[in-house]
Amino acid sequence: MRNVYLVCYDVANAKRLRRTHKKMCGFGTPLQYSVFRCELSATERHRMKEALWEILKWEQDRVMVVDLGPCGARGDGCVEFWGEPRVEPLDRGPVVV
Repeated sequence: MRNVYLVCYDVANAKRLRRTHKKMCGFGTPLQYSVFRCELSATERHRMKEALWEILKWEQDRVMVVDLGPCGARGDGCVEFWGEPRVEPLDRGPVVV
């Protein structure tokens, strides 16, 4: 099962910040400069964690990961934008199986 995660980070060093942003682009969609929306399985979440732990220095940097719930459920509708979002939110319709 895939869940929607909101991943936010605060990186003190410009070089690590660029590397973090580039790495996160492989896991999700940037909503703001240091905020990503990611649809991840448990394995993909673990891979993301490992990738970030190779880049970041925990004495100076910080990451927040918020589990918004399953894809296609609450996870898709619980983020609200005020102002113009950087990317269009996903428009998921019902799926009949």
